[in-house]
Amino acid sequence: MLVIKTSINYQVAKKTKESEMNLFYLNDEEETPKKKVVRKKKNKKKSEKKEQNNQLFSFDNEIVIGVTRKEEPKKEVQKKGKNNKTKNKIQTKNKVNESNKKNKKKNNKIKQKNSKKTIEKRNISQEEQEKMLNKRKRIISIIKYGTLSILIITAILCAMFSPLFNIKTINVEGNNKITEKEIISLSQIQIEENTFKLNKRKIKEEIKSNPYIEEVTITRKLPSTITIIVKEREPAYILEYAGSYVYLDEQGYLLEISTEKLELPILQGEATETSDFVPGNRLCVEDLEKLGIVMKIIELAQDNEIYSLITRIDIENGQNIKLIFETKEKMAYLGDESNLNTKILTIKSIIEKEEGKAGEIYVDKDLNKEYPVFRERV
Repeated sequence: MLVIKTSINYQVAKKTKESEMNLFYLNDEEETPKKKVVRKKKNKKKSEKKEQNNQLFSFDNEIVIGVTRKEEPKKEVQKKGKNNKTKNKIQTKNKVNESNKKNKKKNNKIKQKNSKKTIEKRNISQEEQEKMLNKRKRIISIIKYGTLSILIITAILCAMFSPLFNIKTINVEGNNKITEKEIISLSQIQIEENTFKLNKRKIKEEIKSNPYIEEVTITRKLPSTITIIVKEREPAYILEYAGSYVYLDEQGYLLEISTEKLELPILQGEATETSDFVPGNRLCVEDLEKLGIVMKIIELAQDNEIYSLITRIDIENGQNIKLIFETKEKMAYLGDESNLNTKILTIKSIIEKEEGKAGEIYVDKDLNKEYPVFRERV
């Protein structure tokens, strides 16, 4: 191991020694007793100076090669104490750091909780704000609609009491059997009455009280015109009743009782009681079912051009309806409603073949398997 230390005093002492040695060797041959004494004195002085220089020399200020310097035990003890102190300080610092870390974690957790709470509060506050906004919008819409409704009501009231909308003219459309005056009298609409005061439902009911009226439509043409559009029922059949005739439509409604006979087929063998023969009433359910079959027969007879020949239709037995051709002196037995088209065609051909002969035509059978029969009346 090398230990190097420098010192200025050591270099100066070395130079002075070399110079003195040179002088000593130069003057050694010519030395006198006086010079010896002087030399001795000088050597003493030199020795004193050496001692002084030796005293000035120290390991701390000199260069030493190959020598290890041992420190005093006191210094080692001091160093050990210092090391212990530093260790204690480091341990305390570590503890402080750990405690700080723990505190930081706790603080972070607290901050996170607080942040969550603040976020929740913000969300809650936003929801409350949205609710408040929705409430305001509702209130505003209620106010708007309320004001609009008030304005509309006031406008209607003004119109109701304004003479500008008083009725000046009443028009009737779609009537054939019932006159215009009759329909206006049934409606009970008055001239100079306000159009907005009219009760349309009531007017329709009043007009429909006439059996001939099937449908009614009422329209306003502002400011002062009312139009009544009607659809009338038309008589399709006749019932005989106490020397008079009851007119029926296709749906079985009794329209009128009259002494005048129309050129329509007469229904006989009905199940409806005569006490119900009142205009506006309808045939009983049993007769209405039979009337459905009769309507089919009439349509086929019209298509085959024999409808005008039918004078009576016997509906007493719904499974064997009879057609009476009084002008041709013949009666046809149809049976049930099956194969009505072929049955009507067969009746037409027999009427044409047996022209001038009175008798009965039997088509109340399966004409695909059996032949129709005509029995001449004797």
